[in-house]
Amino acid sequence: MEKFYIVTNENFLKEINDYRKHGEERRIVVNNFFEDKGIAGKEYYISGSGFINRPFKEYEKHNIRLYITDCDENNQKFGKELLKPTKLFCDSDTLMRKFRANSKTLKEFQDLCIENNIVINNHSIRVGDYFKELHLGGYSVSRFEYENKLYLNISTTKYETITPDDDTGFTEIKGSEFYKALEEFESKNR
Repeated sequence: MEKFYIVTNENFLKEINDYRKHGEERRIVVNNFFEDKGIAGKEYYISGSGFINRPFKEYEKHNIRLYITDCDENNQKFGKELLKPTKLFCDSDTLMRKFRANSKTLKEFQDLCIENNIVINNHSIRVGDYFKELHLGGYSVSRFEYENKLYLNISTTKYETITPDDDTGFTEIKGSEFYKALEEFESKNR
């Protein structure tokens, strides 16, 4: 089963915009922190045990973790504050080092995140939450924005129907309309 939509659902669009906004806020705070502290490398990873898509509170800040690139410059400057290098993701070749929980630099970063209301666990939208049959997964999605419209393609082999939870905000379109808009979008963004 495959369906195509133009999405105007306010909650759906808000989740996408919030994810982008939180990501940009994180990027700005991290870039400024890296510059102030002289942290080398462009890669980082922030994590924390706690709620998703909302800033941590003061009493939760000890759960915030910061990983930086494993390189000579960082090792010389922060060596005693860092744990052993680790590969965070199986598809990445980059080794990262996590700041020790009691390190001065991590505590400064945690304070900065709390002060700026940074969302630590920033997760993107779960499209299945907006469709009756897809709440438990078993689908794939592609989406893009073109000419102020959000186009959505949902595909599943697990279910025989795909039904929006909310009657408003999901206008079904033909696949040909979706692919025509996608082709135009890709040709303009090459």
